[in-house]
Amino acid sequence: MAMMRRCSTARRVLLLMMPISSCNLSMALLLIDTSTARCAVFIRYGEKNTAQNIEGARGQDARLAPMVQNALRAAKLSPKNITRIGVLVGPGAFTGVRIGVAFARGLGLALNVPVLGINALDSFALAGADHECSAGVCAIGRGELAFRLCRDGHLQGGYETGQEKDVIAALHAFGHGAPVVISGTAATKIADDILSPTDMSGVDLAIIADLIDANALPNLDALPWYHRPPDAKLPGGITP
Repeated sequence: MAMMRRCSTARRVLLLMMPISSCNLSMALLLIDTSTARCAVFIRYGEKNTAQNIEGARGQDARLAPMVQNALRAAKLSPKNITRIGVLVGPGAFTGVRIGVAFARGLGLALNVPVLGINALDSFALAGADHECSAGVCAIGRGELAFRLCRDGHLQGGYETGQEKDVIAALHAFGHGAPVVISGTAATKIADDILSPTDMSGVDLAIIADLIDANALPNLDALPWYHRPPDAKLPGGITP
């Protein structure tokens, strides 16, 4: 079963490598997000030019390669224009995260380009970096939330988790009574008079592109991020 999945991913990567006519010579950054309830592809090339394709989450495994190919075609680019790849590694759905990571790593290997792992918590936290205090907050199941703090445009500490009431208390303490701008899938869930929400069901990939260009994101490996061993198992009961 695992071999079949690897072969399937390889076939989609080879399909993507097929030439596209009328290509330009721009270097391109490709971003991929299948970690949430969507399948999203974003390309930045040239002088801040972009092409993107965003669809629902159903059938991510089969649709991701054609979506990348369509975005490249819209930009009149070839896969050979891609010089960097970024992929969301979590928090998110077990299967969705693994689909995006496997595809990005396979494509990066085929093109011999670096693949950057991107934690959505970092991106959400930095989305509010123009405020003194901001945080990225996402639901991670079992009533728990994961969060990352940012002060004056700089990420603080590591990735933290806790029950909702404990996370709210931690955010209040972080702001010392001042408003904390929170972004993420759980932002509106925990908003109050001190925590100011910016609801996002998925990370804004244009913001991520800006953060990568500014070298503002941590240099993470392209591996699925789980705050605890996932509930799902690989065939044979193997923990991923």
